[in-house]
Amino acid sequence: LDPVMSSSAESDLDDTPEVYHCKPTVLPKQFGGKKLTRFNPRVDPTILLLEMKKLTLKLDKFRFCIEKLNRTIFDPTFAGWGSLSVQNVSIRLRVECRKERIIKLGHDLTVPVLQCQELFVALEKVQFEVNDTGADWILNKAVEHFSSSITEAVETNLKEQVKEQVHFALENLNSYFVVNPDLMLSILGITMDDLEENVVWV
Repeated sequence: LDPVMSSSAESDLDDTPEVYHCKPTVLPKQFGGKKLTRFNPRVDPTILLLEMKKLTLKLDKFRFCIEKLNRTIFDPTFAGWGSLSVQNVSIRLRVECRKERIIKLGHDLTVPVLQCQELFVALEKVQFEVNDTGADWILNKAVEHFSSSITEAVETNLKEQVKEQVHFALENLNSYFVVNPDLMLSILGITMDDLEENVVWV
């Protein structure tokens, strides 16, 4: 946006409105050293490829309490502050655009759908440290001893959370495209014939 201001300098309180000229934006033919091409599902149906590596997740100074579920007066309770660090998280997600047959109001229809074809989640290490529990040395030694089990548990939980969120997002999008299939096809610049049919193996 290029503002064109009045050239009059008679008053600092000039009420003349500013005029803006809008210039059209020309999309680059290349991005990141790669030539941009039109989406062609006949060549590659991938519509989204997301890859993240070497992510570090940190949670500092959170309050925690460790106690037995059915606790008696003889069972100890450990409460204090903790710090959690999840190192070298890798996530790879690939979503394809396909077509699927559905029955709507007694009619057999074909609609575009988004399908998750690849989901990979992994992490290298989890570090957990406790403070102000009254038994920091013992608890931190125990955490260090079970570090591999803790890492495996966190990785499994992270995978489930990511999988659940991806499924929820695609389910919401697909429910919208079922009602408005032409909108999605128009945005992508394709026709239904360009898409491969989604095959569900049972």
